[in-house]
Amino acid sequence: MAELSKENIILANKIATRIKNLREETTGPKQMDFVRKYNIEKQTLSRWESQIKINKKTGKKSGRGITIYTVEEFCKIIGITLKDFFDDDLFE
Repeated sequence: MAELSKENIILANKIATRIKNLREETTGPKQMDFVRKYNIEKQTLSRWESQIKINKKTGKKSGRGITIYTVEEFCKIIGITLKDFFDDDLFE
């Protein structure tokens, strides 16, 4: 798998932030409320919301972004389109 560029990491982290923001708008601050309402695994939701981090000393990355297919799956769960998902100031 190719190494993610700095720009790709920024985008992946914006997507994770957008998922978290929409999840909180939908069911509140607790992940478990979303998990229960939509019957998904907590680990799955946690992975969707995870940021890619870079160790400042070693430069090593931890975490991974999600695919556009996963973003679409999340959108279907909460009843929005991909356009709605990306139509946010976060992506400007």
